[in-house]
Formats: sequence, C-alpha cells, structure tokens
Amino acid sequence: MAEAHAVGIGLVGCGMIGQIHADGLAKLVDDGSVRAVAAADPSPGARDAVNRNCEFERLDGDPDAVIDDPEVEAVFITAPTAAHRDLVLRTLATGKPVFCEKPLAPTFAAVGEICDAVAASGVVAQVGFHSRFHPLVRRLRALVESGELGAPMGYAVRDDQYWPTGGVVAGHSSWRSDRTQAGGGALLEHSIHAADIVSWLFGPAVDVYASMRNVFGYDVEDAAALTITHANGVVGNLVTIFNGVRGREERRFEVFFEYGTIELTTNFIVGADEDSMLVQVADQPAQRVDCASEREVCFVQLGVERRDFLFYQYVSDRAFVTAVRDRAAAAPGFGDALVAHALVDAAYRSATTGMPASVAVQPVDAS
Repeated sequence: MAEAHAVGIGLVGCGMIGQIHADGLAKLVDDGSVRAVAAADPSPGARDAVNRNCEFERLDGDPDAVIDDPEVEAVFITAPTAAHRDLVLRTLATGKPVFCEKPLAPTFAAVGEICDAVAASGVVAQVGFHSRFHPLVRRLRALVESGELGAPMGYAVRDDQYWPTGGVVAGHSSWRSDRTQAGGGALLEHSIHAADIVSWLFGPAVDVYASMRNVFGYDVEDAAALTITHANGVVGNLVTIFNGVRGREERRFEVFFEYGTIELTTNFIVGADEDSMLVQVADQPAQRVDCASEREVCFVQLGVERRDFLFYQYVSDRAFVTAVRDRAAAAPGFGDALVAHALVDAAYRSATTGMPASVAVQPVDAS
C-alpha cells in the first residue's frame, strides 16, 4: 500500500493560539500526516515561539508569502480576529483548503461575507470549534440524539475565563479588549464556543434576550447574560464572564430532559481537573461518568491513536487534515460558524435595545 501523502501546511498567525496549534501540528508531522512548510507573523518573537513548538521549514513576516507558497497545500489562520476576513479571502483566491480560528470576524456582516465566499469556493474549510471534539460534550450530544432521557427541555451554561488581555495578565496581548480589533468581549471572543455547542446540541436559536456589562472598563463586555429560545422550543440561559482569576477557564452545563438531568464541566485541556459529568434519571442516584474511560472511547471512535497531546486542538486539526487528504467536507464548517455568530449577533442587538432580538438566518446590514 502506498504511503499516505503528508499535507503541506502553512500557518498564519504565531500568537498564543498559533502556538497551541503548532504543538498539535508537530504531532501530526510525527504521525506523517503533515509537513510543516511555512509560518508567518509580523513578530519575530512570535515566529520563534511557534517554531519551538513545531519546526517549520520557512518563517516569514508576510502572510502572503505563506499563502502563495506552492508547497503549502492548506492554510491555518490563527491571526487576531480583525485579520481573518482578508486572510480567508486571500486563501480562497488560491483555491487552497482553509482552517480559520474563531471568531470569524469582528462584525456579523463580515462573517456573512466570509461564509458566502467559502460556500461559493467549494474548498475544504473548517472553523476552530475544538469544543466539539471534547469527549464529554460528544457524550452529551449522543444523549440528546438518542432520546433515552426523553426530549431536552432547557439548559443553563456558565462560561468563565480569566481576562486574556495585558491589563489583567502581564505580557499577554491586548487586542481582545479593543472593540475595533475584537468586535466584542467575553461573548464573542470566548463564548462563541458555547453558542456553537448549544446550536449543535439543540438546533438554531430563534430569539435572544441579553444584558451586558463592562466591569473592567474596556469598550467590550466582560459579563453577559442571555436567555435563548431555539426553533424546537428548547430554552436556555448562557452567562459568560471574563474575570480577573488568572489561570481559570471553565465551562459548565446543566441540561434538563423529560426524564433525566446532566451536569457537565469542561476545560480545553485534555484530562483537565475540572472535567466531570453527572447523569441522573428518575428514582436513581446520580451516576458519575468515568472521564478517562469516556476519553478513551471517544478517541477510539475518532481514530485518534496517540495520547500524548495536551490540547483538543490536536484532534480538531487532525480532523481537518484528514478532510483535506480525503477531499471530504470538514466539520465544524463555516455554515456552523454562521449559526453561532447569528446567535451572538442577536444578543448584541438585544443588549443595545433592551428588547428580545430575532436571530437572523443571514447577516444583517452592518450599517
């Protein structure tokens, strides 16, 4: 049997998220799945940091040099949010597969433009919703789909993290606390993951009521509370917080079914201390899921052979590379991202007007 082709990878954006992806790409290089061809970032220090995690054949300050490199067959975009639109469109113009980190853009209009362009291009394209690859989240989805606990009725999600900005964490980049660059705070930058998960679990939202605060004084929100109604009638609450508890990142779900309840806590690190899942059905004591066993079952189902990775981005990146090699549709895709962004956009409109907002299926006029 012929040896599988190693996909030539280019990485654009060598900050913190790029460095996490580089860690996973190094393992994919070791697996023989990819070839780390080139990485780009305007900062020499960031380029060096990425290269320590994964040794690229070439480093450059110009993203076009990576995107246009004839040996780069697929492009990972892990630059700051404000750069995503131009980088995605630039990559699509070459016809190369593209992986883009979340959120897709600071404005919903730009998100729509990106998603329309990806759909028209027909290229293999994936968005960095790595939480879909978390074994406990996948177990929850299986319970929703199986119907063994009856129909889902409602949920509560609490999503909190330390403020990822230099004013709170010394040495951290600060673009996330600037609306012109980030577009939003805790809700868009962090809880776009939660918006994706609840849409994946319960289907698209149809309306949202939201209120927000900016306790730390930045021009983006650091606290938001949403009440969400889905098209199938499921109702839920999402509370998202950027706080000053450095080192903390935790997402907690409570999901209520007709005949059972689920309590689920996750972190983005594989085997995190925070991970837990409790399942309770009528007239029985709550059962705690063995997280290590659940991870093993999940990874076997996904065909993941190695266990020496720290971040779920490795599993997500592996799925994208597999789709590129197989010329297959990648998931989660840009259409999934549009659904999550539509929910977040409705929340921002609701917080501005003080009234519930309908979730637009297509992007609204940014003006």
